[in-house]
Order: sequence, then structure tokens, then C-alpha cells
Amino acid sequence: MYIIFILFFLFILASFLILWFRGGQKPFPWYEFYARGKQEGFTLKEIILLKKIAVRKKLEKPLAVYWSTNQLNRCLYTVIHDINSDDSLTKKKRQLILDKLLVLRKKAEFNSPKYKRRLRATKNIPPRQKLIIRGADYGTYMSWVVENNRNSLIITLPAGQEGWESLNWTSRKIGVYLWREDDAEYFFETRVQEQVSHAENPHLILLHSDSLRRNQKRDSVRVNTSIMTKFNTMFYSTEEGKKKVQITKKSISGKINNLSETGCRFVAGELLKENDFIKLDFALTDKKRVVAVGCIVNVSVPEDQNLQEYHLKFSKISIHARNSILLYVYNILGEREGEEEQYQRKIS
Repeated sequence: MYIIFILFFLFILASFLILWFRGGQKPFPWYEFYARGKQEGFTLKEIILLKKIAVRKKLEKPLAVYWSTNQLNRCLYTVIHDINSDDSLTKKKRQLILDKLLVLRKKAEFNSPKYKRRLRATKNIPPRQKLIIRGADYGTYMSWVVENNRNSLIITLPAGQEGWESLNWTSRKIGVYLWREDDAEYFFETRVQEQVSHAENPHLILLHSDSLRRNQKRDSVRVNTSIMTKFNTMFYSTEEGKKKVQITKKSISGKINNLSETGCRFVAGELLKENDFIKLDFALTDKKRVVAVGCIVNVSVPEDQNLQEYHLKFSKISIHARNSILLYVYNILGEREGEEEQYQRKIS
């Protein structure tokens, strides 16, 4: 009994001394770090690498590398250099590890509260919100929110097609589409209460609606950009009774003004249409080139009506190209450093 008491006393004393030299902090339970890593799909070797990075970076909460964008951003730069300098890893394995890290980065991004707020009524639509107006027999037009008050939603006179100024919208039922930043696409139906054409700034007064449909919740982070690109249209040809994909030899120039790992938005003078497939070729930096195949999912007309604006979804893109885009979007390597005024983060 006496020996047990002595051993217990020595254990308490040793624990006290350890805490004293650690400044009163309890040792981090690394078993939780390993357990969380396995839960996220990392191998033991990858978790050990993350642990080394967390220790080297002296993270106050090492577990945060699995869910905090700030902590992940601090670590990813180091991770990339570590895996690129590890000769035991093949190029494919390096990309797979990077892919998992970027998946975690994406999870952390979308766990942020700002991405969970949704629009429930038209009374919450802010001024300067871009709208797509569709009216039976009239077609599709573009408009902007001028004012939103308790009784009505006031928007600019829909424009974008020939003869738009002479249309009479009063009492017409219309469909309205809008993209909400960091969220999704919304659709609602309403009726035009009044058209004010004689004012200095012609506008429509719409009735409010509490019935909004939320479509295509965005699941990728995108940035506004200004990247020149070359693209080639694709088509099917029949040879010996079999369909074969062909790529036109003529390259067409365009400019990407919005980019994510799932697609992009670009402008060009070439007349493409929905469901057209193209091969896209562009450079993110002097050393990073992306080649991908995508499908045109939407066509719109920007202010310069000599051009067309195309929304493209990637259908074939390598893991290396996708990871390069993600590193560019999150600016992990500082590839967009010093261009904050030109680039603005958005959700696609």
C-alpha cells in the first residue's frame, strides 16, 4: 500500500513538472489528429506529413488543418513544397495527395456561415442585383434592381433585344432569374404592377413574392479574372460507320472573365450555342497551362453586343489541371498576388 502511494505521488509530481515546463498547457491528444485524418480519407503516411507540418508551423489547434481555411492556407504552401521534394512519391501520388488537401480546403470554405444563408423572399434582394427577365411572347431580357421597398421591387426597363423600348410590360406575368453571390441561382414568378416609361430613368414596378425556387447550388469557388484563351470547336464525324470526335484546326481567341475548377465564363466573337463542345487552352501563369474540354451550358449577350458571353462546364479535365486551377483560385502560391483590385472571389 505504501509503495502504491509513493508511485501515485511520483506520477502526480511528474505531471505537474511537465505542465510547468509547458507553461500550464496540456499535451495535444495526437490520437484525435490521426483519427480525424483517417475519417477524412488520408493514409497514415499523409497524416504523418500533416502532423509534421502542424508541428513545424506551431499551430495552436492542429486539428484545425482539417476544417479551418486560415490554418489550411498556412499549411498548404508548406505541404506542396514537401510533397514535391519527396522523391519517394510519384507524380501521380503527389497529385492525389494535393487533391485530398484541396478537397478539405473546399469543405472548410463551404462550412463558412456565409454560404449557408439563403434568400427566402424578394424583399431581401439588394439594389444593383442583376436579373434575367423572361416574359411570354417577349423573350429574354436583362435588368437591374434599382430599389427595393416594403411594397414593391423596382427594376430598370428590361433590355437586350431589338425593340425593347417599345414593349408594354404592365400587368404581364414574368419569370425572374438571379444569381446570388456565394449562394445559388433563384427563380420566382411575379406580375408587373406598373411600367413607368416617361421618367428620366424608365423602370418597372414588380409585386413582391415569397415563393422563390433555389436552383443549382454552387459547389465551387470561383474568381473573376482576365485570362486570354484559345479554343477549338468539336464535332462528330462518321468513319466506317462509327462516330468519331473531331477537333477543328482553326483556333479562336476569347477571354475568360470567371474561373473555377468546374468551369468558366468567357467572351468571344464566335457564335457558339448551347450544348456545343469545345477544347479550351489557356495559361494560368508562365509555367502553368490548362487544357480542358467543356460544354456550353448557357449563352448571354454582354454590354458589347459584338461579343457573346458563354458559360462553360468542364467535361474532361485532368487532376493536374484541376488542382492547378484550385491553387490559382485559392491563391495558395500567391499566383494572383498584387491583383486584388482585378480579381474578386465568387461562388459558382
